[in-house]
Parts: sequence; structure tokens; C-alpha cells
Amino acid sequence: SLTVSLYGDDMNRLAELAKEVERRLRKIDEIISVETDRESGEDEIRVVIKREQAYKYGISPQVISGTIMYALRGIMLPKYHTDEKEIRMNIQLRKKDRRTLEQLKNLTFFTANGKEIPLAAVASFQVVKGFGSIPRENGKTYLSVKANSTTENIAKLYDKVDQVMAGFELPYGYSWSKGKRFRRFQQSSQSMMFAVILSITFVFLLMGVLFESFVLPLSVIMSIPFSFVGAYWILYITGTPLDMMSQIGFVILIGIVVNNAIVLVDLVNRLRKEGYDRFDALIEAGKNRFRPILMTAFTTIGGLIPMAVGNAKMIGIPYSPMGRTIIGGLIFSTLVSLLAVPWAYTLFDDMRAYFRKLVGGVLLRKTTGEKTSEQTSLGFAKGTSSAD
Repeated sequence: SLTVSLYGDDMNRLAELAKEVERRLRKIDEIISVETDRESGEDEIRVVIKREQAYKYGISPQVISGTIMYALRGIMLPKYHTDEKEIRMNIQLRKKDRRTLEQLKNLTFFTANGKEIPLAAVASFQVVKGFGSIPRENGKTYLSVKANSTTENIAKLYDKVDQVMAGFELPYGYSWSKGKRFRRFQQSSQSMMFAVILSITFVFLLMGVLFESFVLPLSVIMSIPFSFVGAYWILYITGTPLDMMSQIGFVILIGIVVNNAIVLVDLVNRLRKEGYDRFDALIEAGKNRFRPILMTAFTTIGGLIPMAVGNAKMIGIPYSPMGRTIIGGLIFSTLVSLLAVPWAYTLFDDMRAYFRKLVGGVLLRKTTGEKTSEQTSLGFAKGTSSAD
């Protein structure tokens, strides 16, 4: 479901605008029903004064509205004081005289000529659906239009809402928004993005400590973007919405896909310590870890298939988007990272060697300069002693 909220000062005006919003939302194929908060209220009687007719009888609209208010709600008069006590006085029709619409229509007025006429002669009556409540948000009155849909792809659904609401002109002081659910969806997306960044940071720092380098872990991190590409592709192919569960799948994916890359890079480092050159170490590590990497990936995928194709739910939220996200990311990352990780390892290892050489050259020049300065000082000191 989705919600479109209208903001303004007049609730009746908001109700009129809500009808146009309903008409536009029904153009969306996925929408199956539309309703507003107005439909949840009780029936109300709306009195519309016939101004020309009222002036003809010499009765002003203010008198008519005031009389109706006095008759139905009553009016407090000044307190009447006696010798013993004070009495509160209220003028109002008796309950039995203000129960039906017909009694309201027969409420009498006196014309300028003293003629008695009923309220029905100077006003019309409409029975409309009232409001269950008048909600406010940030001090502003709003009315929500709720729609139920056949799709769970909230992002795609709200894109269509933007399309049908394009060109919707609102009076001055009135506005519309996509409702609280869309704001919650945006907030959850932002929170998940922060969680993804935090997860990648923790993985990077941990590998930096284990590898004793902050350059080589970058070759492991390279497997994460490829997993995201695979996850997005499988969501697109299966028509799965990018909801909260699929976003959680992306976070879980970060901790899973780096395992294969860590195993590969760790073996390369050990082989190089044993005397292998870099190229031979990469080839040997790829041969030795190819089968274990595929077995690990396929067993994980096999365990996730029931979740990806099943209808398991928790509080109405399906788990299948999370399972599909992890499966898609694992498949693509496993296939690509066997080539991408060795390439990235070579690139970042060259960068590390270059920076070491660069820093070493700077330190060497600095040390040589200091020695030259010392020799010059000693020579100058000897020359001075000879002159003396």
C-alpha cells in the first residue's frame, strides 16, 4: 500500500483535492483500491444558505448561522443572581426538538414583515461523509489518500505516483507529499547505506591488521562491487523489489563474498614468502583454491535456495528478496573475482612497491644531504684551524 498526503488549512478543501488525487491514482494499473480518511467518519449534515433567497426575506446569513448554532449547541447567558444563589442560564432547543433532519428544516425564522418561515425556505441540506478526526502534522492539517496495490515494489510504485501527479496544480498554501511510508522507506534506505559503508570499513580494517598492509586488502574489497552487480541483476530478472529484506541481504553479502578473496590472497602471500615470484604464486593459488572456492559458493547457494523460492514470512515481510540478493551476489562474485582479485592484487602490489621505492628514495636523499652537510662543516672547521 501507499499513501499520498495533502496539506492545507481547510479540511473541506482538502477533501475536494483528495477526489482528484483518487482519480489520478486509479490510473496506475497496480492500484486495486483507493480511499481517504474522510470515508472513515460519520454522516454529517451540511447546511448551504441560499443567500439571494435569504436577503429577499430580509434575513442575513449571519442570523441564520447564529440561530442554528444557538438552537443546536446553545448559548450561555449572563448568570442570574438571586438573594440565595446564582443561576447559570443556557438557551437551546430541547433534545426532543433537535434529533432529526426534518426538525432542523422546520427551524423557524421571522422575516422583516414578521412572517414566519422555515429554515428550508432559505437553505439547502446535504448529507455528507464527515471526518473521523482532523489530523495534524507539524501544526498543519493534512488528509491522507491511501491506495492498496498488487505489487510490493514500493520504489517503482512511487515512481508511477510521480508520473500521475505531474501537473497537479494546488491552491496557494496547499501541498502534497508521498506520505509517511515513503519517508520511512527513504530513512531505511539511508540507514542501510550507512550499514554497508560501515561493514566495508570494518572488513577493510580487519584485513589490514591480518595482512599487515592497508594496500593489499583493497584487492579483496574489489570482490564486493561485483557481488552488488550480480545481486541487482537477479533482482531485476526475477522482478524482486529492492525492499528492506533485500537491503539486509546486501549487508550480509559483504561478509560472505570477501571470504573467497581472503583465502586466495592469503595463499598468494604465503607462497611468495616460500620463494615463489608473484605471477607463479597467483597461478598456483588459483589452481589450489579454485575447487574449494566453488564448493563453498555452491553449498552456500544450495542452502539459500529454499529461502529464495519459498514464501516464508515474518510479520508479513517475505524473506525471498534477501535470499535472492545473496545468491545473485555470490554467483557473479565467485565467477568474476577469480579473475578480478588476482588482477587487483597485481595492481595494488605494484602500487605498494612504487610507494615504497618513492618513500625510500626521499629518505635516501635526505640522509645523503645530511651527510654532505656534516662533511662540509668538518672541512670548514679544519680550514679555520689551519689558518689559526
